[in-house]
Amino acid sequence: MRHFRLTKCTRLSAGLLGSLLFAIFTLQLHAQTTPASQAPRQLSQGYDKAHEITLDGVIQEVISKSAPGNPVGLHLLVAGSQGTVDAHLGPYVTKDTQEALQAGMSVQIVGAIQTLHGKNYLLARQVILSDRVITLRSENGFLVRTFGPRASRSKPANRTQKTTQVENVGGAQ
Repeated sequence: MRHFRLTKCTRLSAGLLGSLLFAIFTLQLHAQTTPASQAPRQLSQGYDKAHEITLDGVIQEVISKSAPGNPVGLHLLVAGSQGTVDAHLGPYVTKDTQEALQAGMSVQIVGAIQTLHGKNYLLARQVILSDRVITLRSENGFLVRTFGPRASRSKPANRTQKTTQVENVGGAQ
């Protein structure tokens, strides 16, 4: 009787192990056969700093709501010497910068063209207004997150001097 239980347990374990291995190999084969064209693509992967252009033009429209198929974030439709260009500024544009960008305003944009879903976008690295330069991407095309001015907050009474000192320095000492 004891011999029968050991055999039954061994068969069960072997069956489970076999099923697990089969599932792992099946998933790996499926993952390898997925075409690369179906993989999600980020805009920063297509930024080519060697082919950067500078576009001088007039803002025709400021688009803050994303349309299906378009990259998420703020877009400017800019009329320049190449015609109307869709400039993608990204999702991290501060509110004061959005308010400063108005239709009819002259602007200079430094960036690289990329095609996504059959449409060309100018991935803006810098936007130059008459009185300021706004950096939106690093030199390699990665989005830069900037923060607007913070509203002043009162400090809680239970904070120690050490905590305040660490916050002012920006982290660990």
